[in-house]
Amino acid sequence: MKLRNALIAAILVLALAGTAVAADTIKIGVYLPLTGRTAFGGQLELEGVQMGHQEAPELLGKKVELIIVDNKTDKVEAANAVKRLVERDKVVAVIGTYGS
Repeated sequence: MKLRNALIAAILVLALAGTAVAADTIKIGVYLPLTGRTAFGGQLELEGVQMGHQEAPELLGKKVELIIVDNKTDKVEAANAVKRLVERDKVVAVIGTYGS
């Protein structure tokens, strides 16, 4: 678990290295199967992501905002969800899972 958290932190630091310095908030997209046939597992993963966010609500001195999207356990919706997160919500990183 510690190795996983360290890996996630390293990825985020690298992803954020090219973002605008003026931003006060770091937006991270989270797409999970919150409905559909694998919703139970998606809900558990969401709890884990939220727990991690509670433990580390800031990164590089900036507030981390999670933007959570339901991929509905559907491959088309999963692709659309990631596209919305990147294009509309302007997230700097995406946490994804199975169900796509």
